Amino acid sequence: MKKYSKLVSLLLILLVAAMVAAGCGQSAEPAKTEKKATRIDEIKKNGKLILATGNYRPFEYHDEKTNKIIGYDIDVAEAIAKKIGVPLEIKEMQFTSLIPSLQNGQVDLVIAAMYITDQRKEVVDFADPYMDTGMVLAVRAEDTAIKSINDLNGKIVGVKTGATSEKVAQDLKAKGANITIKSYKETVDYLLDLENGRLDAAINDLLNQLEYNKTHPSVKVVGETFTKASLGIAVKKGDKELVDLVNTVLKEMKQSGESEKLYKKWLTNGK
Repeated sequence: MKKYSKLVSLLLILLVAAMVAAGCGQSAEPAKTEKKATRIDEIKKNGKLILATGNYRPFEYHDEKTNKIIGYDIDVAEAIAKKIGVPLEIKEMQFTSLIPSLQNGQVDLVIAAMYITDQRKEVVDFADPYMDTGMVLAVRAEDTAIKSINDLNGKIVGVKTGATSEKVAQDLKAKGANITIKSYKETVDYLLDLENGRLDAAINDLLNQLEYNKTHPSVKVVGETFTKASLGIAVKKGDKELVDLVNTVLKEMKQSGESEKLYKKWLTNGK
């Protein structure tokens, strides 16, 4: 019995000694936790940045020779993808499908000449505006009498029915401008009437008008924009890390002069 007790005691002593030795061998440093993957890490792991866009010349459209999607927005998206270090994948879709594609995680971001509005900000997040636009006044290229909206008294002004251009013209008239408003179903129709002398002026979106002027040099924009709107890059609600990265790219493009270069290339025909 005594031999059994001694054996048990010896085993306990050896066990305690082993536990102490193991404890002494442990590092004093706390265990390292695995770093949580960031949003940018997820894009890198996926191996591509997925862009949703539409078809709105000159921001995104198919090149007539190659059928490749090109445009101002595509160049901006390429710069963002380059910053992350992955290739760009483009998904073309109807404008109404762009925001849902973000919400369901089908794409990483949307760049499609999209106006930043309060309604859209409720369902997606926007980076800083990358371009300003608004309503402008267009006249025939040889017209030197109309330089701004202050010179419209007694003039016939073309607008699009139900669009912002019509509302702007109605507001001008309500404020005392002596103008005759002529509304059309399509923008191109009243711009053609302007060229042909059936109108004195037209109210249109700046970016649309600049694109039109490329192939119709007989019209020009006069004065400054008299309503303001901004174009924005949208990401999924709460995707702050991607918003921050996009803002960094936009800032770098502006500081380097790349933004101005793209504006001249795509919107003013290099002028």
